[in-house]
Amino acid sequence: QGSEAQDRLAGCEKLLLAVKGVEMAAASQLTSVASLLHNNLASSSNGWMASIHNSLNAGQGKLLLHALASGQSKDGPELVQATSIRFLETSQGPVLVVTSTNGTQVYAEDATALLFYLPVSDSASPDSLRYHQAACYVPSLQHIVIGTSKGNIWPVNAAAGQYVQMHESAPSSPTAEVADLCFCPLADAVVSVHNNGDLRLWRASQEEPYTNSEVVPNACQAPVRVVSLGAQLAIADGPGTILIFDALSRELKAEVTAHARWLSAAVSREDMGLIVTVGEDTVLNVWQVESSEGIVTLMHSTTVTDKLLCGVALHGSGASVVAYDSDQLFHVNFD
Repeated sequence: QGSEAQDRLAGCEKLLLAVKGVEMAAASQLTSVASLLHNNLASSSNGWMASIHNSLNAGQGKLLLHALASGQSKDGPELVQATSIRFLETSQGPVLVVTSTNGTQVYAEDATALLFYLPVSDSASPDSLRYHQAACYVPSLQHIVIGTSKGNIWPVNAAAGQYVQMHESAPSSPTAEVADLCFCPLADAVVSVHNNGDLRLWRASQEEPYTNSEVVPNACQAPVRVVSLGAQLAIADGPGTILIFDALSRELKAEVTAHARWLSAAVSREDMGLIVTVGEDTVLNVWQVESSEGIVTLMHSTTVTDKLLCGVALHGSGASVVAYDSDQLFHVNFD
């Protein structure tokens, strides 16, 4: 009876807040606090959530895992200066890809087994910080593609669950570090965005290095995420904007002011034309991108919590969000 009364009270509070334009998010407890990294939350199709806790203390950095179905949280493997986290839906099922200053680890979905390790290469200048950043999946070739601090991309053949390191692929001209990448089915290309604002397209190859076939310089300022949305490419840009490009012509179709402060994370549902963003303004926004013209409509907006939001991931009924220096996993339903 007590829990029912609490539920009714929570429902009333939620309704009152929604009337004011603010919707309180329910929360689960993680095993530690989330670090301040872009896109610091990932979700799998089977309901696993993963976030990064970096630490300056040796042995204290770790993966934070949460199972939506059971509501249970647990520690994952130890991490050292992790830079990105992502679940990729491969032909063998979901895998968890974690990049860091050590390279890239590919784990089983629940992070109980390490499936593959790709170390950073030694060819970078000795005075620069070397790391891997971001990952995407090319379904037709069953490749996992990883970005690097040199601006290169590095494919890994993941066919039949057997991981084989392939040729590190260099850009066609000097560029900055890879900030994020995705696979665009319509363009049949891997798309990378770089810290200097470059947008680059890469033609995939089964045997040879990938070819950097096109460069759009100064496409953005400080990219946080690039996603494929059917006929469009969307870049979530740090200063708070969403940029919509035609996936084939790379023409800029729309530029939307999405957040009042730094945009820190974005995630998409390509089949629905949705992109969900969070920022340091404490707000989660849901955007609908019209399929042909790229017209962007705000569908839902919620203040999640009074903290710097740094990760968002989608699940069946809405999204989950993490905030810097918080051990709460906030859940937001899209009504």
